Amino acid sequence: MNKFIKTTILIVISTVLLQSCGDFLDSSPHISIDDDTAIKDVKSAIGGVTGAYDAMTQVDSYGRNFSVFGDVFTDNVQISPTNSNRFTGEAAWSWTSSNTDYRDYWTRSYQVINRVNNIINASIAGDPDQIDQLLGESYAIRALIHFDMVRLFAQDYRFTADQSHLGIPYIKAHDPKGQPSRNTVAEVYTNILSDMEEAAKRIKVLRGISLENPLAKPYGTAPYTISPDVVNAIYARIYLTMGNYAKAKEYAELLIPKYSLVSNEDYASIWTELYSSESIFTMSNSEIDYLSTNSLGYIYVESGYGDLLVSPTLYALYADNDIRKSLVVNGTAASKKNNLYMQGKYPYTRGRPGLDNPNLIRVSEMYLIAAEAAARTGNEPIARKYLDNIRQRAIPTAPASTATGQALIDEILLEKRKELAFEGQYFYDLKRLHLDIIGATAGNGTIGKVIKYGDDLLALPIPQAETDANPNLAKQQNPGYN
Repeated sequence: MNKFIKTTILIVISTVLLQSCGDFLDSSPHISIDDDTAIKDVKSAIGGVTGAYDAMTQVDSYGRNFSVFGDVFTDNVQISPTNSNRFTGEAAWSWTSSNTDYRDYWTRSYQVINRVNNIINASIAGDPDQIDQLLGESYAIRALIHFDMVRLFAQDYRFTADQSHLGIPYIKAHDPKGQPSRNTVAEVYTNILSDMEEAAKRIKVLRGISLENPLAKPYGTAPYTISPDVVNAIYARIYLTMGNYAKAKEYAELLIPKYSLVSNEDYASIWTELYSSESIFTMSNSEIDYLSTNSLGYIYVESGYGDLLVSPTLYALYADNDIRKSLVVNGTAASKKNNLYMQGKYPYTRGRPGLDNPNLIRVSEMYLIAAEAAARTGNEPIARKYLDNIRQRAIPTAPASTATGQALIDEILLEKRKELAFEGQYFYDLKRLHLDIIGATAGNGTIGKVIKYGDDLLALPIPQAETDANPNLAKQQNPGYN
């Protein structure tokens, strides 16, 4: 998205969302925060949806923290010996309900939800097809945010047989005096799937950047907004998490024929592009909305903070002839020459550390979701085919997999770990599968803390600011934080 377009969109946001920029009192529950947006026509609805996307790119959402959580909780990461005190609590699995990263993520998530709720609940004048597209994107955003929140602030979906354990408040409308209670996980997922159904019915195209007509032709090609393909990819993630492997495979396989895996020769260079042939959903960044030292890449590269390194454990998983190993580089400073940085996925080719367009969903993930789902539903030849598509792209001389049963599933999960490392996915696989989680490696090389399935720490604390302001949530704090 070029600078002119970004500037124009920001003008629209500042006009439409003017009243959302003020600070809010700490004593007000963040769930009740209202972006007092006047949504009345298609143009203002575009501004509202754009404001939601903009909030999702911020440091306390997908712009950094949420993506970091998926790796820093695991032994994919080693804490730099010169860490600037960022994410050290998460790495050590040591925190309280006052953790500011969790508080800020919770607050930002409900801000995004409130922004799309304002659109969903508005009376919008204009062309019905245009309105449907914007409503569909809003429903999908609401589902996605709640889905990612419940994966963090509740135990895994299968923690109880009927999913009766506590999830998060599922918020569908702004209530300035509301003090909502937590829904059960079953209720949260029912609402997620209901919102996804609304999104699937309404979203017809990958929307372009017209500020007047969301369906203006030619339609968009840059994957910066939620399209029908993004809806299917989110469905695949949801059903994988629920253990509905037939559905996960169904939705992942809708996408595999539509996107091209980049070649081995081009793999290392796709990260320098704004998006690639694999990109299903990508976060758009420009010089205007650059998060500077708070950006995702800045936390990973030597010329930024470089606080979170590739662990020796993860690095050792890559064969020397695996193209993905070339994405990891040693530090150049004398004091950092033994540090391993995930430089290749965050190359800041536009001249500033962290000025990248991180992929939120790539088709490689869909291959691996389909592979795991096929293996678990008795279609091992298809599972091996999808697995080999990824393995042999990374190492063209790799032999075809002959694994069966649990060994095949283990190979798929290992490949997924290697392929999506530092893209924020590994922790959620370990949690949904009830596997042991080894925390981040310390700067001195000490192996991290082992977290067993069912540990109270696997459900993050409801932030103290919320429980202080809402007695209903205070009574529903997760175990271990009272």
